[in-house]
Amino acid sequence: MNFFESVFESIVHFFKAIPFTFRHFAWALFIPIIFFVILFYLTFSIEGSIQNEVSKWLISSLNIENSDNWFFLTLKYIIQGVLFILFKILFFLFFFFISGNVVLILLSPVLSYISEKTEKIISNKKYPFSVRIWIKQIGRSIVLALRNMLIQLLLTLVIFFVSFIPIIGWIISPFSIVLTILINSYFLGFSFLDFSFERKGLTIQQSVYIVRRNKGTAIGFGLIFFLLFMIPYLGNFLAPIVALFSVVGATLSVEKMKLYD
Repeated sequence: MNFFESVFESIVHFFKAIPFTFRHFAWALFIPIIFFVILFYLTFSIEGSIQNEVSKWLISSLNIENSDNWFFLTLKYIIQGVLFILFKILFFLFFFFISGNVVLILLSPVLSYISEKTEKIISNKKYPFSVRIWIKQIGRSIVLALRNMLIQLLLTLVIFFVSFIPIIGWIISPFSIVLTILINSYFLGFSFLDFSFERKGLTIQQSVYIVRRNKGTAIGFGLIFFLLFMIPYLGNFLAPIVALFSVVGATLSVEKMKLYD
């Protein structure tokens, strides 16, 4: 199966996972909604608090907080406006590059459970439940998400700085956004697939090898999650729900995947 066929098949499995999730795990959809409310509140509270504190500190440092002079009043409003825009951009970049993995880390207990139950339903294969094993699976998911997040950031920064190099940068600049999206999609999709790999006893190194052989599958699942997550405001609500569909779809894909040569 070539790259594009793999991408298409993963997208097909994602859409098959939607009715499957509603049929077997409808209760779990309430968890992402609660998660979204908490994440949305914390995000804007933290961002607003940091922005206000930095604004107060800067204005206080310039000793213009109580000034009635028109020039200093204008300067104060300019500082507040610039900081408002700057922090909105910084938090957007944070969500663009990092928070997809943060969602996976925070939802890993639920996603691990859903993936295991999905395999049980479609293959009738049972895994003995153990709190120790479950915690180990969650730990593995967190370690992998952190690993992927660091690699994503590193590769994205490389693309960003290379795009400023004369001639080379001019060549890759038109493709830099596409490359960034593909990189993020690959590693997010990797995380969805690894819930099944870990359960089947594969090490992280073995998972890396298998995902490299199935890049299209990983990118397909990650691309849907990534693009929906990037929708302003609505993406925060959709991402946790889409993560459930993606992990179910990834589990369906892994069951059809050749894991060993």
